[in-house]
Amino acid sequence: MHAADTYATIRTALITDFRVPEDEVTPDATLEQLELDSLALAEFALILEERLGVKIDSEHAVRTTTLAEITDHLDRLRTAAVAS
Repeated sequence: MHAADTYATIRTALITDFRVPEDEVTPDATLEQLELDSLALAEFALILEERLGVKIDSEHAVRTTTLAEITDHLDRLRTAAVAS
């Protein structure tokens, strides 16, 4: 899976599971701008772990994190998992 696929998974989760308006889900949007509270962040992290097969580190799932940063982090984790 490439970064575009990872981002698509993140985007789909936000739109379908959290009902974030599609036009608000952009790579530079922060989780805070998308109005995800702490409970939603925890659920979001679990959904991504389930769908992508890697656990997002808690410091990468904070309200100030952008979607691009989450995508990059998850791609690094997935690459490391495949390499080992």
